Amino acid sequence: MTATNEMQEATAAQLRVAYAASQARFQALFENAADVTLIVSADGTISHVSASVETVLGYPPADLTGDTGFDFVDPDEEETLRDFLAEALANPGATRGPAMRARHADGSWRMLEPVGLNLLDDPAIGGLVVMIRDITEQQDLEARVRQMERLEAIGQLAGGIAHDFNNVLLVIRGYSSVLRSALGDSELAPDVEEISKAAERAGDLTRQLLAFARRQVMKPVLVDLREIVVEIESLLRRSVREDIELELDLGREVGPVLADPSQIEQVLLNLVVNARDAMPGGGSIVVSIAPAVLEAGAPVSPPARPGLYVALTVTDTGDGIAAADLPYIFEPFYTTKGEGLGTGLGLSTVYGIVAQSDGTIEVAARPGGGTRMTVYLPAASGAPTRDVEEPTSLRLPVGTETVLLVEDEDPVRDLVRRVLEDAGYDVLSAARPSEAQRLATDMHIDLLLTDVVMPEMSGYDLAARIRIGHPEARTLFISGYAHRALGDVPELPAGELLRKPFSPEELKRTVRAVLDRTDRTEIG
Repeated sequence: MTATNEMQEATAAQLRVAYAASQARFQALFENAADVTLIVSADGTISHVSASVETVLGYPPADLTGDTGFDFVDPDEEETLRDFLAEALANPGATRGPAMRARHADGSWRMLEPVGLNLLDDPAIGGLVVMIRDITEQQDLEARVRQMERLEAIGQLAGGIAHDFNNVLLVIRGYSSVLRSALGDSELAPDVEEISKAAERAGDLTRQLLAFARRQVMKPVLVDLREIVVEIESLLRRSVREDIELELDLGREVGPVLADPSQIEQVLLNLVVNARDAMPGGGSIVVSIAPAVLEAGAPVSPPARPGLYVALTVTDTGDGIAAADLPYIFEPFYTTKGEGLGTGLGLSTVYGIVAQSDGTIEVAARPGGGTRMTVYLPAASGAPTRDVEEPTSLRLPVGTETVLLVEDEDPVRDLVRRVLEDAGYDVLSAARPSEAQRLATDMHIDLLLTDVVMPEMSGYDLAARIRIGHPEARTLFISGYAHRALGDVPELPAGELLRKPFSPEELKRTVRAVLDRTDRTEIG
């Protein structure tokens, strides 16, 4: 053998070793990649499948080898897959395809995103290499973020409308009460009563909208959720029909949560009524309380911090919820019930109350398979406490003190002034904080009664300035917004914040209660 032949033989041997090493590296990458990797021949059949397909889709590689892949994708996606393969086989470089739905071996659907690399001319490959990434969780997360953003935008709109409407309702309710008292036994008195009842119902709707917008005034205390369920058990049973069995599962020990008991009662009642309406032919509802742990990325709305929670779950055997309806079930006025069977505010109210309580909700449902709604509230430390309301006297209180009233809405200010003057108080009335400060310069003030959101400055800032010259004056804030929606302000006792719309009776009792308090919260 000549020297030249020997050199050629050595070079060929080196090439064979390099080729074998390259093949081994490719095989290792092919078999161990987290993404699914396929090799598709020129006629569109799958010649090789990586082992990762079993992790992603639940099928052994042999199930796809020799197939075209069309048996595994959503029938609606077949044209999309066909176009992607045709483009990738015609393109000499890399081709990124659109996300497509593929059926998992367990029957669920996964979202897959393919990238094709044309290696038909490579003698070692001789086909189209398709790398497929599972983006199901990523898309689910993006969908939850979009849903949260949509709900936030709707909440801003709903909260603003409800707040403005509350001022209108306050005037309607207030003057209805004044007129009803003036009419006595007149034949017109029942008509005024109907006006008042209609305003009450409208007030309930605005409170639901404010709850959804997380702007409702709440009075959180440490409470055991099991106690709430027991206390309203009879109400829950009256709320369901005789063909529905209601079961309570409260056996597990749980710690307290920080929440408004009356709001949590509303959450539970709404969930049970919603479950009842999903079972026109009867069925069963299970209400359970249990400790829970939420991990990062849990499929809940709104997104929650990882940690310890107390779970309130309502499970029914009803009609379930269609996948197309799931993204919208918490939106105000969205309902799948028939006309006249609901306002569409029940679940939106639940969402708002839970979110305002720093909680979150998980929904598991499928058409015809029932629904499970789980409310998670952060676990708190301490002993549960419940406020006990003292019985109020039927006789409305009066007074002789001087009240500085500050309210920028003229009809509201006029009504409040009239009610308080009728109760014996001396009222100084101002439409702006600057006007209130001028009035307070040379006058004795027993009580500052002020709206919170006003031009020039907030009611909290005004209270701090008024207190400089009147350190003994009490303060009562009035607002239709939740305390936490108003910004970084001090926490107030429940008696120092009166929620709109209030009745003249509520106003008189609250003013008297604040004036008679033996303690006082410093503002500013």
